Amino acid sequence: MAYVVKMPKLGLEMKSGELSAWLVSEGDEVTEGEPIAEIESEKTTAEIDAKEDGVLRRVVLAEGESTAPGGAIAIVAGADEDISGLEADAGVGEGGDEPAATDDAAADSGAAETTETAAASGGGDASSVTKRRSSGSDGQTGNGEVRASPRAKRLADDLGVDLTAVEGTGPQGAITESDVEAAADSATPAETDDAGTTAAAAEKRVFAPPSARRLARELGVDIAAVEGTGQNGRITESDVRAAGGASAAATDSAAAGDDATDATAASEPVETERPLSGMRRTIADRLGESYREAVHVTIDRRADAEELLAAANAADDALGVDVSITDVLLLALSASLDEHPAFNATFEDGVHRLHGEHNVCVAVDIDEGLIAPVVRDVASLSLAELAETRAEVTQRALSGDFTMDDLSGGTFTVSNLGVLGVESFDPIINPPQVAILGVNTIRREAVPTDDGDVAVRRVISFSLSFDHRIVDGADAARMLGTLVEHVENPWSLVIAAGGR
Repeated sequence: MAYVVKMPKLGLEMKSGELSAWLVSEGDEVTEGEPIAEIESEKTTAEIDAKEDGVLRRVVLAEGESTAPGGAIAIVAGADEDISGLEADAGVGEGGDEPAATDDAAADSGAAETTETAAASGGGDASSVTKRRSSGSDGQTGNGEVRASPRAKRLADDLGVDLTAVEGTGPQGAITESDVEAAADSATPAETDDAGTTAAAAEKRVFAPPSARRLARELGVDIAAVEGTGQNGRITESDVRAAGGASAAATDSAAAGDDATDATAASEPVETERPLSGMRRTIADRLGESYREAVHVTIDRRADAEELLAAANAADDALGVDVSITDVLLLALSASLDEHPAFNATFEDGVHRLHGEHNVCVAVDIDEGLIAPVVRDVASLSLAELAETRAEVTQRALSGDFTMDDLSGGTFTVSNLGVLGVESFDPIINPPQVAILGVNTIRREAVPTDDGDVAVRRVISFSLSFDHRIVDGADAARMLGTLVEHVENPWSLVIAAGGR
């Protein structure tokens, strides 16, 4: 049965999704359950699977372009099936309407624009998708200009790519960012014939998402020479990094035997522009909004870490699972939130909502930015369950297998920069939460003992940022004091959680 492929809603806060890569081309057969496209939302990336067997008859949204949840991105149908009705539903027609990029407000003069509305799937919302009416299908507008999104044009200028020589793969031959990147990556020295004309070497079609292409440019890797290990030979960022490591090793080896390197050329500065991805843009927007609206105050306090480390080691030996100091810290934090519930809370629409469950977000650093998967209901978990759950959500985040459920519903956040040697920082509150705990590095310090001597002990420090609109400094000081008490005397918490 023919159907319109629509942008899924990956979370309640999702406002738009970007089509980062097509895994199949227009006209290719698709199989039910197999991925056909990769998308990126404000918080995550995901693949869209084919609902049924068929043919990708029409690509509505080109790589690098965005639409709201429920917006049409493609049409799948039988090879000979009439799709005119679906084209009308998708807001495109045989005449050649095509979706514009999200930043297409400053479109070139001479190309008339029209706005159509695509009904959102599921919840009944309506999603607006801007369309551009074009008069041709050969990659050029009616006035002879090359048809390309503003982002593709800017990228072509940056990379020195002649758009008139680029073959567009977008709807109706429109040139996308990926087409420009492919043209730049596959550019080869020109060969001149006797008549003085030039002919480019045969171009190899490279299947790689924009993020992998950007990384290849940053690392100086020829993406056409990279062997892809992804779906259908698609090149991933890991493939590019592996190739970049091999190239660097080869370069170092060659440089070791070459004393005639041109020092002037080597010292020439290089400038690189990196457009923000959808996820990175959202991180920037959310944290910027949080910093502007919330009244951030950060207080710091140190704690003796010897018992914390000892308890973590004992639990690790006794429980048969990998228990880290982070797991014992989460126990101490949960006990502290029990005593100070105003911090296990969110603030939205003027309402300070105190939550019963301690759904603690643990910040994880991934390639696309910092995300904070949730360890749910920490207070109800045994220590073994807590360690296993935290390890699982962290691994899903690092491998890219996380879902919106992993990132939603947090009531408090922990960010540990201590593993990177950071001694103090001011963490920014993760909205709509009202507080975040920064964990700093453990270091050895000389401290006075009760008998008047001096001993060297391991010390950890914490940085608690809170929204002063919601809680006061004295409350935060008491909250942090309670946490320090539990950190310095964690045994009762560990024994109780170990026996749950």
